[in-house]
Amino acid sequence: MPTDTFHNLPNEKRDRILEVCITEFAAHPYDAASLSNIARQAEIAKGSLYQYFENKKDLYQHLIELSTEKRGALMKTLPAPDPDSDLFGYLRWLFLSAVVFEFQHPSLARLTYRAFVDEVPFPEMTEELRRRGTTQFFKQLLSQGLLHGSVAPNVDTDVAAFLLESAYYQVGKYVRERLDAKEYALGEKTLLESETPHQILDNLMEILTRGMQN
Repeated sequence: MPTDTFHNLPNEKRDRILEVCITEFAAHPYDAASLSNIARQAEIAKGSLYQYFENKKDLYQHLIELSTEKRGALMKTLPAPDPDSDLFGYLRWLFLSAVVFEFQHPSLARLTYRAFVDEVPFPEMTEELRRRGTTQFFKQLLSQGLLHGSVAPNVDTDVAAFLLESAYYQVGKYVRERLDAKEYALGEKTLLESETPHQILDNLMEILTRGMQN
């Protein structure tokens, strides 16, 4: 985790270093990401990075946890889900937040995708983060769904949580690729107003609802 030396840097310098780090790890697999490139782009000595973080892996883990924090912060800025919505309405809102995150923080989203889905350079680390975070979260949601009767009793919550978690980490990338493929001019409409992401989410939720709803 970041040292006190890093936390004591001026905000602008600290943010610049993190921005460069995110860009480097998003653009390259972990083994190919270069601390030398980071130091050069951030205009700092390479040795300074070891004053800020224990090692490359420590820096990488911090970026992943930073991504989680920013996802949570973004959710607070979105229109709240309908208080009368059921489990599946809430899940749709969660997936929408993942799509918005993909567009607002594309480099962080790419880094997270590499860490949890594509490359997974540290399986034990990401598995522990999942266990304490999204895996446990989705299992709790499903347990509540079973309790309140919105999830069918024959649903295996472990399997369902795996499915929901996989969709959560990948739906943003999928929507972005679909929009890019259509040369969609995102600037003409805000993401929340555009039809295509909502159509994709509606279809996803129809599939999930038919498979799990009581």
